Amino acid sequence: MDYLNSLVSSALGRPDVADITKKVNPLTYPKSSEAFSKELFKNPTSEYRGCPLWAWNTKLKKEQLMRQIDNFADMGMGGFHMHVRTGLDTEYLGSEFMDIVLSCVEYAESKNMMACLYDDDRWPSGSAGGKVIKQNPEHKGKHILFTQHPYGTVDFDRNQSPSSARASRSENGHLLATYDVILDENGCLKSSRMLKNGKTGMNVWYAYMETNPDSPWFNDQTYVDTLSQEAISSFIKTTHEVYKAKIGDNFGTSVPCIFTDEPQFATKTQLSNPFAGDDVFLPWTADLPVTFNNKYGEDIVANIPQIFWNLPHGSPSLIRHQFHDHVCERFVTAFMDQLSSWCRKNNLMLNGHMMEEPTLYSQTTALGEAMRCYRNQEMPGMDLLVDWVEYNTAKQASSVSRQNGTKGTMSEIYGVTHWTFTFEGHKGCGDWQAALGITFRVHHLTWVSMAGEGKRDYPACIGYQSPWYKEYGYVEDHFARVGVAMTRGKAVTRVAVVHPIESYWLAFGPNGSGDELSNRDQAFADLTRWLLHGLIDFDFIAESLLPGQVSSKPRGNTLQVGECEYDIVVIPNLRTIRSTTLKILQNFTKRGGKVIIAGSAPEFVDAKVPISGHNIEQGKNVFWSEQSILSALEPYRELRVTTDQNVLTDKLLYQMRQDGDERFVFICNTDRQNAVDTTVSVKGNWRVEQLDTFTGEESVIQSQQKHGWTSFSHRFEGCASLLLRLLPSSTSFLLPSTAAAAKTNLPPTDLVLESIALSEPNVLMLDFASYKLSSDNDLSPPIEILRIDNQIRSQLKLPRKGMAWRQPWTIPFSERKPLAEVTMRFEFESSFDITKPTMLALEDPEIMSIRLNDVAIPSLSSRTGPAKGKSGWWVDEAIRALPIPGHTIHTGTNTLTISFPFGILTNIERIYILGSFAVQLTGPSKLLKPLDIDTLSWGDITTQGFPFYVGNVIYNYSFSLPNSQAAQGITLSVPRFSSPVLVVQSNPTLNERNAGSKAKKLGRIAFQPHTLALGKFKAGTHRISITAFGNRYNAFGHIHLADGITNQCWPDIWRTEGDWWTDNYNVRPIGILAPPIISISSRSTPYAPCLTTEQESNEWVIVHPAADIKTATT
Repeated sequence: MDYLNSLVSSALGRPDVADITKKVNPLTYPKSSEAFSKELFKNPTSEYRGCPLWAWNTKLKKEQLMRQIDNFADMGMGGFHMHVRTGLDTEYLGSEFMDIVLSCVEYAESKNMMACLYDDDRWPSGSAGGKVIKQNPEHKGKHILFTQHPYGTVDFDRNQSPSSARASRSENGHLLATYDVILDENGCLKSSRMLKNGKTGMNVWYAYMETNPDSPWFNDQTYVDTLSQEAISSFIKTTHEVYKAKIGDNFGTSVPCIFTDEPQFATKTQLSNPFAGDDVFLPWTADLPVTFNNKYGEDIVANIPQIFWNLPHGSPSLIRHQFHDHVCERFVTAFMDQLSSWCRKNNLMLNGHMMEEPTLYSQTTALGEAMRCYRNQEMPGMDLLVDWVEYNTAKQASSVSRQNGTKGTMSEIYGVTHWTFTFEGHKGCGDWQAALGITFRVHHLTWVSMAGEGKRDYPACIGYQSPWYKEYGYVEDHFARVGVAMTRGKAVTRVAVVHPIESYWLAFGPNGSGDELSNRDQAFADLTRWLLHGLIDFDFIAESLLPGQVSSKPRGNTLQVGECEYDIVVIPNLRTIRSTTLKILQNFTKRGGKVIIAGSAPEFVDAKVPISGHNIEQGKNVFWSEQSILSALEPYRELRVTTDQNVLTDKLLYQMRQDGDERFVFICNTDRQNAVDTTVSVKGNWRVEQLDTFTGEESVIQSQQKHGWTSFSHRFEGCASLLLRLLPSSTSFLLPSTAAAAKTNLPPTDLVLESIALSEPNVLMLDFASYKLSSDNDLSPPIEILRIDNQIRSQLKLPRKGMAWRQPWTIPFSERKPLAEVTMRFEFESSFDITKPTMLALEDPEIMSIRLNDVAIPSLSSRTGPAKGKSGWWVDEAIRALPIPGHTIHTGTNTLTISFPFGILTNIERIYILGSFAVQLTGPSKLLKPLDIDTLSWGDITTQGFPFYVGNVIYNYSFSLPNSQAAQGITLSVPRFSSPVLVVQSNPTLNERNAGSKAKKLGRIAFQPHTLALGKFKAGTHRISITAFGNRYNAFGHIHLADGITNQCWPDIWRTEGDWWTDNYNVRPIGILAPPIISISSRSTPYAPCLTTEQESNEWVIVHPAADIKTATT
């Protein structure tokens, strides 16, 4: 445990002295300290690119993993995180597993990619897949059960399977104390006393220290005690040291980081109301009473009631504040500081994110305080699910990064967005995070395999299983180029906001005790939104970190917090403030710094009534309102963006960075649908260059300097962004008149849809079947297949599958033997005899006997490639495609029968018929019909005989140009489509093909305004195709979920019942939904802007785009 020796300095926020012999970690972005490189911007290297969570969820095979690393490269990724998830069937951290890790590291290194580590088997981090607890049962996570019901007097669920640290009653602990609790008429704590053995009282409560029950999520163990340094030391020895022994030589180069995921302590819960008798829980560890007494001189056990109930008359509970503070400090010291110290000594970055970061409530319950967790983490991070917007989550992490001088902040992004998430969603979700400081994108998620439960593990899969995966570089190049600019220099942030978490702690009592808790959380979100959309960038200040971040000899009239300097500090409606914070701010104002007290001033200092001297001289009080706060901060503005009505925009976000005497600015429109015409004004005199993040090209923007600001016009389309490079200049810039010309729209030409083609066979889904076990006489009625799986497991007394089940690698061979033979019968209707061969797509056919209408279907197939008229695989290598001979499927009812042995690891999954047919879907009924592909047209293809089709749709069309319209600019507009991305290409005519011409990719349509400039065409007929890329939802999504229930997805949502279920198929629209439009324009009279009467002609300088006032070497 030599890494514990550095914890004293770590706790003060002072990293260990760097070893000058260490290699330069690519995620420190060393290239950002060199002169800006146009070549690097055009072709960003791996450290600027995303590294998805790569779900190792099957029996690992080296050759398969190497192919998928190639896929990552094809997608524009910089690497991957090797992340164990449900389904792993190779012993975690065993010799075979580690050999495969080494092979992936070596292969990534050969491709100049990053092979990043993940520190556990599933999540939350700390248990090492149950190994820590199995070896050391004393390290089980602990909690306090506070209850009115002593052990043995109440029924409770004894079959709980916790998948986190959230506490549940287990009755496996011991009694810590008994209390008589006296409440006043308002439900406030009038008094409490500990009862001696045998004594009773009027309102008796019991405090038990216990652990959670064993859970299959932790491989029949529990989560770890994250408040114990010894427990987390065991975790490091079990996990990190094993990686070091195998691949330690690659640390800091091809293995730059290790991801820790959602560490937490037992969730604090509240009484539902002050007079309730609910069971409630607190995080705990065995020696917490000792360390609490050493820190505060108080008996925390005797004072537990103060944590749950408020004191009368609004008095603050110092004990409550101290408990939240102490538990947080125990957690951060034990878990995050130890991991950070070990990683720093071994030249690894610790990335990842905490549990429950977004709100004051959530972080109080699971962490205490999010920002404290990041104090020694070299790359703080966040998590974002369901395309939510969590500005505070990002701001907390990036604030500490900036203050620590770290150039990067990480985000686990795109989780729970499902198969239907579009490229526009990927860009919009990523853009606002980039504006708030996120540089390292960790995509959630890419599966190694879709076998079994893998396909329900929070899709979509951002990998080869998605039809669009080779187009993803379009998105990834954009963010990589943003990263090249936004890791340079330091953020320009003049405003700091004191984080309000400790005032929230004071109010964290029972629910039903007033609105203070909800009001404080709402104010927390409101202030951040007001400032960010008001284009006032800021950082949070954590009071717990501040004393270790400021100098004992501050200079000038700014507040230096680590590597940041602030001109003004906002105190946001705090109820309590630390004496250390107060002293620092009082000194700051004496030196000329500014403090704004927004809303109410703090009543308490260190959660106590102050004796005197708690005022901040020179502090300015303002009302708690958006207008009042923004008005007070107006002198500190660096960017102003107004609409054509001269009103400040309210949907944009930005980040500005100072790099020497240059600046880089990233601005994004968070409104994905609506455009806004603006005037952008940047403080200072600048030459403005636009850095195009989709092409890698640079261009000069015409701008005007006036009154110390540089302004230019810009239209932000929906979901658009703008990246600028600002170079010092004392003159305005106007592009030469040849660069600007009026645009004349000519009459549109006709666009003729000639044909539609498909990239894959059509699909009939079979997901209802009758079944029987070998011991049964009769088949069951038709049942949905996952319900069949549940029923069989119940009959055989096997654990059900779903979100939380034991990992296959922990199941010995003796437990894997089949327990029964299962026969399943699927029926489907056809209106015609299918004479052409079709295919049957299913998992594990090699263990099955398969018959279709009494025709035996051979169960062997090749895994060498996708099924295209031959045996192979479909969508995923685990879904095998078997040939069905022609004339097998006939008019009327068709019967597919499969038989197979069933054991604990058997998968029962949907089956698919693939072929050239149409599918008529009427409610739950399906009918195969003849396919006339010539009848396909614009519109949702699910209503045209393709309800379960999940491939791409290629629309081939032509248009003709007369001589009068030749050599003009052609623009394609596709106003309505349901597709992740459209790809447009020109197709040669037959004569042109014979002459050697090939199809040419013209571009993509993914973002507003859904147009693409195709360029100039000569007179004649031209053929162009639009490929509408598909997604896999309509074959693999939770299509039996009733409408309007939720926009989220999780593994068990495929197994819903009651109001959450429908037998109908809720498929999603796919395709180009309305006819595209071709427009033609020509450029005519040269245009030069007119000068106003206030503008002297000598204010303007004509600059050719290639001429640089100041040029950086590349």
